[in-house]
Amino acid sequence: MAGRLDPEPGQDAATVGGTMDVRRVALLGMGLVLIVIAYFPFAWSPPRTVSNQAVRSTDGSLQFGDMNFARTPGTPTWLQEVRTSGMIQIRLRARPQSLQHAAIMMMASDFWHTDFAIGQDHSNLQVWLRRPGSDINGDPPFVIPGVFQPQRWSIVEVILQRGGFYIDVDGRTRLTAHLPAGSPRVWSAGQIALGDEVHGGGPWQGQIRMAQVLTPGYDVDYIRPGALSIPASYLYVPDHIEPFLPMNGEQWLLAFLDMLSFIPFGFLIVLARRPPMRPIPATLLAAAFAVALAAGKFLFHARHTSLTTVVMEAVGGLLGALLATWLAHARLCTASPRGQRHQCAAVDSGTSEHRRT
Repeated sequence: MAGRLDPEPGQDAATVGGTMDVRRVALLGMGLVLIVIAYFPFAWSPPRTVSNQAVRSTDGSLQFGDMNFARTPGTPTWLQEVRTSGMIQIRLRARPQSLQHAAIMMMASDFWHTDFAIGQDHSNLQVWLRRPGSDINGDPPFVIPGVFQPQRWSIVEVILQRGGFYIDVDGRTRLTAHLPAGSPRVWSAGQIALGDEVHGGGPWQGQIRMAQVLTPGYDVDYIRPGALSIPASYLYVPDHIEPFLPMNGEQWLLAFLDMLSFIPFGFLIVLARRPPMRPIPATLLAAAFAVALAAGKFLFHARHTSLTTVVMEAVGGLLGALLATWLAHARLCTASPRGQRHQCAAVDSGTSEHRRT
């Protein structure tokens, strides 16, 4: 009868039952390991409505706290002109509350697509600029040490003029570089955000008195009232879904490791049942578990997933299921009486002949 716990030749029922218990415990343990890998360090942060801590001070500047929403409703009108002219000047006057690691001002479409960003890494200034040779997030950034100190105003100017690239700090040029003249042509539609990233990331805490963008035809200071959308509260839903294809070699390696991690999971799904589960149902169970893990990442801070990850994990589950099925078949044929061994050999021979034809 299907599903009956019949012992294999040479085994008693108690031995078979004990083996199945061990396999099921191992399957449960493997599932728990995958959950820990997916959600560690378990920073609970589900989508929710929060109070906006980006507020305007009496002197007209903007003060930023733990939860900030200060963004343009859409793409800036000057973007097309910058793409065409290759010229832009960004002026930022900011006073950090502490030594921290966060973006102060940026233009991006989501967590993984950034055109430019000015950020603080403790005392260092970091400037990301999407350009030929960088990735779609503007990496690697330009880094200038010793710019920021807590409760001290700093003025940063980022200038791009037809291939000439300059970063001035408090009126002194700190970096000069040559970039291809058409660097801004790779910029895409996005939003200006102050005090945080466009979707996700960590908040910047401090005060901004000037966030000005100058182009040949535009002069916009995003600190001025009405330049940004600053609601009293907002729905906090950071980006958790990565682009479909990994963006660099490191992400491809992580996708490969995701696949490897699901091979033992698919293997144990097959062998935790007697008779062993077939490969297709086992793969579907592994894929369902991968989808559940991906959905759960929306409830935790800084946990990201992608369709590639789910697909690779399902492939890992399939490989594990096929391996377990082959092993179970081989063990059955080895332990069977001689007559049944001939039947196994005949089945294997028939399968081989079928493949050749």
